[in-house]
Amino acid sequence: MPSGTGNRVLWLSLALVGVLLAARPVETAAPCEPVPIIQRAAAETTERPTHDNFTIGSLNMAGQERTAEPIAAWVRARAIDVLLLQEVGEHSLDGEAFVTSLGERLGYRVAYAPANRFGDKEMQGLAMLSRDPISDVTTYPLTYHHLRFKSRCRIALAATVATPAGPMRVINLHLDTRINGNERVAQLAPVFHALEDVAGPQIVGGDFNTMNVKWWQTMWPFPNLDHQASAVKQRMGQAGFQTPFAANTRPTFKFLGLPVFLDWVYLKGLDVVDWQVDDVRYSDHRGVWARVKKPIS
Repeated sequence: MPSGTGNRVLWLSLALVGVLLAARPVETAAPCEPVPIIQRAAAETTERPTHDNFTIGSLNMAGQERTAEPIAAWVRARAIDVLLLQEVGEHSLDGEAFVTSLGERLGYRVAYAPANRFGDKEMQGLAMLSRDPISDVTTYPLTYHHLRFKSRCRIALAATVATPAGPMRVINLHLDTRINGNERVAQLAPVFHALEDVAGPQIVGGDFNTMNVKWWQTMWPFPNLDHQASAVKQRMGQAGFQTPFAANTRPTFKFLGLPVFLDWVYLKGLDVVDWQVDDVRYSDHRGVWARVKKPIS
């Protein structure tokens, strides 16, 4: 698609989004409450590859229960050692039951934390599934943004993974949708604070929601007036993190064929061996993964 035509499509699409959002009723702000972390041991120990490479994968599964088998197939095909999932437990999906079943299917350990509690329902959870033992599992609350509607409590889920190359601190997160770059960077503050005194390799991955638009009153998007992905990348770089993914990477979100990059993996103290963006059936996001190793001293 020529760039001029692509820009017009983007402007028209986002203008339509603004009109639809403005027509929605405004919701009242709901307080965020602490939510429990659920852990499950591996049903059976999977055979561990003998090499010292380590593969991290991340996918926003968009709450789709039917993604279980495609996710399992993707994990096996890419030999993913730790999988980060976002939007687990959306709508009628029981997040705890889903990740427990997926962990049993893969033979992986599981940690799961719902980010929201609405009555007796828990939604928008984060999950971490690991071939290797995990410990020191915790969550960190992220800044709450009242977005008029579809406001969500946001958390980061962290754990230490005992890889063959040594322990790595891994954080899974899902940032807000209709906020701007400076707010998105500020929402990462608890993650940086949590990692300040952590020695050894670190990984931060998940859905950063870095659509490069400027939001006015959380409803009206103006494309290319705020480069959110660059703002996040710059701040992560200041903290010592790098990513193999770039603005010319295959888009991670399927939106009218336009280049939307929401999902990232950031690495600290690790070298990249390989990386890719893959289709995963039934999700409107694509999965991202990176194969890494510790640098030779």
